[in-house]
Amino acid sequence: MSAVGAVLFDIGNVLIHWDPRHLYRKIFRTPDGAPDEARMEWFLGAICTTPWHIRHDLGRPPEEQIADLIRLHPEHRTEIEAFYGRFQEMIPGPLDGIVAAKQRMRTAGIPVYGLTNFGAETFRETRERFGFLKDFDGVAVSGEEGIIKPDPRIFELCISRFGLVPERTLFVDDSSRNIAAADELGFRTHHFVSESACLEAFRKCALI
Repeated sequence: MSAVGAVLFDIGNVLIHWDPRHLYRKIFRTPDGAPDEARMEWFLGAICTTPWHIRHDLGRPPEEQIADLIRLHPEHRTEIEAFYGRFQEMIPGPLDGIVAAKQRMRTAGIPVYGLTNFGAETFRETRERFGFLKDFDGVAVSGEEGIIKPDPRIFELCISRFGLVPERTLFVDDSSRNIAAADELGFRTHHFVSESACLEAFRKCALI
């Protein structure tokens, strides 16, 4: 098997933590002040849903997303507006071990790239907050490309744009569907489930 010569990183829940629940536990509270998990899960399952948010990851501006949803659910205006208005509260911080490993690769001269399902606007503000998101050899953002993982076209775009050789590129992602799509195209892959397991995969590939 050929050696790994480059790494293609997912960003959300690989380099930074992301979960709307970090925000909505502050918004939905019980009378005694505790997070109202039931109301929060209902809201994320019925109002600000994953399929709705994916439209932003495909390039739809936040203001259009919010306006359309408020027209459908005006009684939840405040909670809906918070989704993009307080988006950074969904990101409590980086996964420090993976960020440090990425920096070691950069220092060693190993090319590192990003491939993320992220809206263009929210990615720009997140990249300003976390400087290490500017430190790639190249990044493909779904909201800028109008293509989203696991669509093979966004992997093919990375192959072409970044000059990747899939058999020599390790792709890291927390989604099994995205991993399966990359496998089909011949990438070496690691399904991210924990920092420790990911770091061990980097060691086995002699990346750190």
